[in-house]
Amino acid sequence: MTLEIIFLGGLILLFSSIMKGIAGFGTALFAMPLLTAFFFSPAEARPIIVSINLMLNFFILIKEKNFTLKNFTALGPLIISGFVFAVGTGFFLGYVDARIFNIILGSLLVFTALNKLIGFNFSIKHYKPYFIPVGSLGGILNTLIGAGGVPVLIFFSNTPLKKESFRLNILLYFFAINIGAITSFLIFGDYPLEALGYTAVFTPFVIIGSIIGMRALGRINNQLFQRLVAVLLLVMGIDSILNIL
Repeated sequence: MTLEIIFLGGLILLFSSIMKGIAGFGTALFAMPLLTAFFFSPAEARPIIVSINLMLNFFILIKEKNFTLKNFTALGPLIISGFVFAVGTGFFLGYVDARIFNIILGSLLVFTALNKLIGFNFSIKHYKPYFIPVGSLGGILNTLIGAGGVPVLIFFSNTPLKKESFRLNILLYFFAINIGAITSFLIFGDYPLEALGYTAVFTPFVIIGSIIGMRALGRINNQLFQRLVAVLLLVMGIDSILNIL
């Protein structure tokens, strides 16, 4: 652990958490490609990102006074499938080389960017049958690249449900798949002790960034910002796939 990694890695996570505070996502999508490009291998970065997200989601959940067991039962299949597949994906981590990792991450970045740029929307009226496949995909992606929340967020944004009523459930889903991913890392020996140290060092950067992002949300043109974020994601995604930069 060097001062350069702590400072520059902390700045990357600070920026990423500001984006999350404003746009509602970003901790993994922004930080993962940058951290793996300059400082860590995918195997080293995964547990750090997942641990940071776990703490952030736990921090938000304990502040939610309205959380009850109903929040879990409403999305039980989604949450349980996400947890199970987050753990099970650990069987395959040893077979995922850096190139495959970059293609998966890059594809997710490009898909997320295009979804924001062109406003690709579809209607899912009967959404419950999709809980298990969507939850499973999120669990797999969370263990592989620490970004399992993206498919779930995109899924719920295209249902007739009131998004506010699912806020706690989504947080609980994130919490569950992060626990699942960390459990997988521990079972299969993919959680190095250094990851715990980096997580502790980077946590203040992430908390400060999230607070800044949430406070800045009402002071900027959110539509323009979302498009700028999408363009940045698109560039990072293409580069991750083609390795052109």
